[in-house]
Amino acid sequence: MEITDGAQEGFLVSGRWRDDVLEVTAEDMTVSGRGVLRMLHVAGEVDIDTAPVLRDGLNQAAADRPYTVVVDLSGLAFGDSSTLNTLIEARRCLPALVIAGPLTPMVQRLFTLSGLDGFFTTAPDTDTAIRQLTAP
Repeated sequence: MEITDGAQEGFLVSGRWRDDVLEVTAEDMTVSGRGVLRMLHVAGEVDIDTAPVLRDGLNQAAADRPYTVVVDLSGLAFGDSSTLNTLIEARRCLPALVIAGPLTPMVQRLFTLSGLDGFFTTAPDTDTAIRQLTAP
């Protein structure tokens, strides 16, 4: 299956949404026969003040209805209920949402204590997520 990097109209490859302590970058991959797979890389802290940055990135990712959005949380240093609420909201709006790691122990604990560790489709890392999503 062929995968190519490339922006779809209305979505920026390596688009950036920033705050003082949060950066969300985005990229597109076109998978032949399936369409666009979008990936958001989250680095820093998501809390009540910075969750709108993540929400904006997810809303922009959802705008063109890709077949899947992968949210790479390997760079997430801190998350709270705002993180979870933003991801839950995105899961309802997107055809498919995959959370990729590896997650820090603090972020993994957030998912476990909230009871949401089985709520999301997950992958141990972005490479595995891409392989799983593009397998024939």
